[in-house]
Amino acid sequence: MSDTNKNTPTDETPDFDTEAFGKRFREVMESPEHNDDGLFENEPETDDADAEDARPTGRKKKKHVFRRILLILLALILVFTGTAVGAAFYATSGYQSLTLEKNAYVKESDLMHAPGVTNILLMGIDTIDTAAKTRSDSMILLSIDTLHREIKLTSFMRDMYVEVPGYGGTKLTHACAYEGPQLTVDTIELNFGIKIDAYCKVGYKLFVDLVNGIGGITVPEIDETESWALAKEGVDIAPGTNIHLNGHQALNYCRIRKGQSDFQRTERQREALTLIIKQAVKTNPFKLMKLAKKLLAKVECSIEKTQFISLFFKALPCLFSDIGQQQIPADGTWSAGTRDGLSVLLVDMDANKQILKEFIY
Repeated sequence: MSDTNKNTPTDETPDFDTEAFGKRFREVMESPEHNDDGLFENEPETDDADAEDARPTGRKKKKHVFRRILLILLALILVFTGTAVGAAFYATSGYQSLTLEKNAYVKESDLMHAPGVTNILLMGIDTIDTAAKTRSDSMILLSIDTLHREIKLTSFMRDMYVEVPGYGGTKLTHACAYEGPQLTVDTIELNFGIKIDAYCKVGYKLFVDLVNGIGGITVPEIDETESWALAKEGVDIAPGTNIHLNGHQALNYCRIRKGQSDFQRTERQREALTLIIKQAVKTNPFKLMKLAKKLLAKVECSIEKTQFISLFFKALPCLFSDIGQQQIPADGTWSAGTRDGLSVLLVDMDANKQILKEFIY
């Protein structure tokens, strides 16, 4: 996809310039026209008898009221912004970013991208040790569209038969076991033609700590099949609606395999991630800040520390909208097959590239 889109403005949403805002705010506050002693600036002293005649006209009064309200709002924005920036620096104080190299197997100009859209690949691995070379149990592309104020989640099915650079055709999940997140990103970009800006790799314990840290999540329903599958893993939850899950329960809920397809499993993963995002928004900011500091010190992620602050401000307006969901391969674009003795999903790549383009951009 080209750099522009007929439905997308050509200019990316600008970053908030805290320093420039603060400078301008101080200029306004220190100007001769501003007076904190009363509602009306430069109001002459008058006797009570003359007060009625000395007051500004209705139009001037409205102007002064508006100016005072505007200054209060600007002050609140400045305080919030400064606090948020400070919180971001605190939360990332123990965080060390990893490097995501440019894809050596495809030209960046050939990858779909658009101004205002940031794609982050969230990788859940099937082990506690995030440093271990193991398969990626889940791969969800988190797309933050700041121009349209939208967040979208796209699951990439682990059993898709794809071309893994340097290893030939095999399951997508194997790329992480071969060479980690870098090769997984390269593989998705090569096969589906979409630009990935960063990745985050999370193991079991981090997921459990995250869910527990925000007070758990409440899933709309757990059916009989899911209840039965959870019981097989030692998690006893009766079928029902509006079921509250702690971190351990949520992890097992996301990993249910017995009795259902992998498509249903990835749907649960997207559902859980959506609930985590929504619950995080409602969590006490100070509690959330401490939790972020704890988790970011352990996560494997290629987002640079300074980018977290910018990304936070860009994503904030998007958090209050509905979160879109999609799976790749989409319905009707795949068939079951066998390759090299492996049960795989045979995918119509061109159809799924188009679906990704329409969904994300």
